[in-house]
Amino acid sequence: MTPSANLAAQATKPLGSGALDGKRFLESLRDGREVWLNGEKVKDVTTHPLLRGMAQELARLYDLQHAAATRDVMTFVNENGVRVSTSFLEPRSREDLLARRRNAETWSRESYGLMGRYPDFCAAIAVGFKDVGDELAKVDPAFARNAAWHHQFAAENDLCLGHGLHDPNMDKTLRPEQDPDRCLRIVKEKDGGIVVRGARFVTLAPFSHEMQIAPTYMLNEREADMSLWFAVQSNAPGLKILCREAFSGRNSFDHPASSRFEEQDALVVFDDVFVPWERVFLARQPLLANRLFRSRVMAWAAHAGAIQQLAHLDMFVAVAHLMAKVGGIDNRPNVQTLLGELVTYKLVLEAVVRDAEQNCVTTPTGRIAPGPLLQQRTFTTLICERVGAILEHVATSGLIFLPSEKDFDAPELRPALDIYYRGRATNAVDRTKLSKLAWEMTGDSFGSRQLLYERLHSGDPNTLLAAVYARYDQSRSVAMVNRLLGTNF
Repeated sequence: MTPSANLAAQATKPLGSGALDGKRFLESLRDGREVWLNGEKVKDVTTHPLLRGMAQELARLYDLQHAAATRDVMTFVNENGVRVSTSFLEPRSREDLLARRRNAETWSRESYGLMGRYPDFCAAIAVGFKDVGDELAKVDPAFARNAAWHHQFAAENDLCLGHGLHDPNMDKTLRPEQDPDRCLRIVKEKDGGIVVRGARFVTLAPFSHEMQIAPTYMLNEREADMSLWFAVQSNAPGLKILCREAFSGRNSFDHPASSRFEEQDALVVFDDVFVPWERVFLARQPLLANRLFRSRVMAWAAHAGAIQQLAHLDMFVAVAHLMAKVGGIDNRPNVQTLLGELVTYKLVLEAVVRDAEQNCVTTPTGRIAPGPLLQQRTFTTLICERVGAILEHVATSGLIFLPSEKDFDAPELRPALDIYYRGRATNAVDRTKLSKLAWEMTGDSFGSRQLLYERLHSGDPNTLLAAVYARYDQSRSVAMVNRLLGTNF
């Protein structure tokens, strides 16, 4: 059976009611999904003490889609008359691309740069799947129709999408053909679709309506059953979401970041999950999948990720600046040098993003994509550890010698705390709050996870650096050498 035998119907009317608000989002998560945390099955991710903080933050963000000040930035009315998220906008002009940026900036700044995978990022992947419809149609026209249908369905139902791009970290001395459990794969075909088995890592999985699955591992022709692009509902029978240890559940005074923005990473297990053909975008085409995914599918997601990174860097700049200011060391030359280094990183990355927008490109299907952003990702991998180290050098022991919220509530302790924890023109409570945030961004488990996430955002940093070199056009530079030396290299 091929997917062309089960074509997704070409939508001629709206498929959903459009942009979510917070109430509808929370209600939509009560769908029977199987989520596990600390060895226990979670009854409701919106009320679980370790998950509700993130659920509430996402609800707040979805409410912004209907707020007067942000509605026209975060949403638009599509060709079917449905008001949908700008995250699903398919740019047809540079202005459309900039509209996507303004929306991404709202998501990233409203989450303070502290989420790596807010819904805007994966919505951009849905745009990418649809954009490569020209190549998918060469394999089977149904694949292109499926990707287009799912983009519309996701947009008009405002799906919070997760993405599963990486397989479990198992024995890497074996290729997938030697150890099939390493990769998600087709184990059976049915008239209406395929049955898949395996597992993927998915960030934001407990809060996602659906997950977009694609391999980033370079598969060969003998591993064709593992070459799959599809979308699966998070409550699909046989799908289990196994959350890692949570960094949440702590009070907001002592843990201002993780109490609100613990997006969760999970191992999603596919125990013979049925995927209808209409949700499959590509199958058994490893070479095509390898070629298209990074080069085209991820174009707008890379843009969204770069904007999130700018917001995250803004937070580091501001927190380091304030820690120096309240500590009375902001005029010291060595501290100003460190702060200047932070600002330089932020401005360089901002220039890279603006350059990609200025030098945007038209895809083969007529959409406007940002220019190459791989160098933004590699630069981030080079500086992310240094960024955290700078904040630590500025804050020094102020990161760890900190009282708790309960200490401030103790009458016997409060007078001493008010004296010894105050800063320049700052009271003890506000300075402690700032120091707690700086600690969470650096030394705490929450910040350490973010550092690892940024370094490995797009896979092995060394491979990415090599790719930047391989793609760089050396001709103009080599021509300069030849002119100077009179050679012909």
